[in-house]
Amino acid sequence: MKLSKHAWTIWGILLVVALVLMVLIPFSRTAAWWIAAGCTVLMFLLAAWTFYAAFRKDGLESKILGWPIFKVGAVALAVQVVLGFALMGLAALCPAWVTVLAEVLIFAVTGICLTVKDAARMVVSQSEAHMADSTAAWKVIRQKANALSASGDADMKRLAEEIRFADPMPTSLDGEIAAQVDALAAGANGKNVQNLLKQLEQRKLLSKHEK
Repeated sequence: MKLSKHAWTIWGILLVVALVLMVLIPFSRTAAWWIAAGCTVLMFLLAAWTFYAAFRKDGLESKILGWPIFKVGAVALAVQVVLGFALMGLAALCPAWVTVLAEVLIFAVTGICLTVKDAARMVVSQSEAHMADSTAAWKVIRQKANALSASGDADMKRLAEEIRFADPMPTSLDGEIAAQVDALAAGANGKNVQNLLKQLEQRKLLSKHEK
């Protein structure tokens, strides 16, 4: 889910409004004001980057995994705007070091949260990719079994159905099952089908045990 033009327009309007308020409101232009104002603009830019990073890819995975990163950026921007204008309003009374300390804390917390959320997204993405790779071999067996069932033979149809609904995660029997499916494709007799059905039952028990 990439950010639409409308979302970028809203972000731009908010940035312009913030800049106009900084200029029009008669704040005391002290060092504390310049620090708070600069950090507020910087947070707008950081928020834009987080929004882009969160939804840079289309698809449901991007929407689900990118949302926590988007939320961190949005919350950080909201907090910075409120705190930034508060510090600018108190610029005449607030020492520069207090402003620096407050801004460092905000950006540090934001950076930590973004790092944690992005790391979590990478772990989930890698796990899903690994799971997809792990089940690829069984999907090939499933395709071959479906091709065998096209012959109309009742045993072949039953075999294809058993393979279709079997757990796709790999087991130690998969290599032998794949070899027997290839043998059936080459013209093995019906006895091989019965032996293969028995092996599928064994594989089912093995899958439950390995889980």
